[in-house]
Amino acid sequence: MDRIKSQAAVDFMTSYGVALIIIIIAMAVIYKVGFLNSSLTPVSCTGFSGFSCGAFAINSSGVLSIYLYQATGGKIIINAISCSSAINASGDKPAYGNFYVTDNSIFYPPGNAIPSNGIPLYSGSGTSLVVNCYDSAGIATGSLGSAFFGYVWLNYTVPGYATVTREVATFTSKYT
Repeated sequence: MDRIKSQAAVDFMTSYGVALIIIIIAMAVIYKVGFLNSSLTPVSCTGFSGFSCGAFAINSSGVLSIYLYQATGGKIIINAISCSSAINASGDKPAYGNFYVTDNSIFYPPGNAIPSNGIPLYSGSGTSLVVNCYDSAGIATGSLGSAFFGYVWLNYTVPGYATVTREVATFTSKYT
């Protein structure tokens, strides 16, 4: 009877030992491949109808530099830009920061506010814009290499028509 109990104990320990070794090997492979590494976050920027992204980056102070192209078919005048980590409940404005997409200089890094007469931009051309990005805690600061997902809105005027505020791009970037 003791021999049967001993054999059962050996079988039990062997099966759990093999399972533990398999788990350790799987964890080592996941670590080595970098599956959980945040540096593998894809960096992308997707422009919406009439707009596209060029170079873009967000620094660890939460300042977004983005080159936007427009192809709306005519001239527009950019009055303001906003960057937020979320969209408001109604889906038509930023959830944080420059809610109304104004040219108020407090929403821009020093020396980068939109001029009061706006920035003219012709169809087929682009311009470089700089703005603070916001999240629920204020300006969206982050550590180097960590990921940030955001939305970009423009307030612009089509000459002879109305002023429009709309989301023009979404982006994923790493803090630099």
